[in-house]
Amino acid sequence: MGADEQPPDDPSNPPTVLGDADLFFFYLRGGRLEEQASKVIEAASAGRVNLRTSSEVYDDAISALRADEVPLGTVLSFVSDMKAISNSSMPMSAEIAEDALSMYMKHGGRRQLSYFDSMHLATAKRYGLPFLTSDQYVIRNAKILGVRTLDLAHWEP
Repeated sequence: MGADEQPPDDPSNPPTVLGDADLFFFYLRGGRLEEQASKVIEAASAGRVNLRTSSEVYDDAISALRADEVPLGTVLSFVSDMKAISNSSMPMSAEIAEDALSMYMKHGGRRQLSYFDSMHLATAKRYGLPFLTSDQYVIRNAKILGVRTLDLAHWEP
């Protein structure tokens, strides 16, 4: 499935996607893809999309906020707001961690694959889910990375 292709439309079997941390940031903090993120979150709340996340998504969000020197109370509120969004976290395993680190060794670096995205991608691969993201490196290199991607900027739930 290409970056802009959608899973088949079947109301009795809504599409399942693994969302990137950026989905939560756009929804909760705004930004250029706030409208698209809101559509996905609303669709998940209404049962039209099964939203899954890597179990690392919370650490990803916390680390990003702390790197920006966001106060801990604000970080805690952000995590609580993430938790309130209809999603299910996929468990980490040694195999996922190993695949993620291998992927990061090959593709990681500045303006390339981030450590957390390697964890999310390895989770998506393990569970056979398309990865919903706005990360252009990941979208452009999906085939090389061995994942299916959906571009948040263009995907309509």
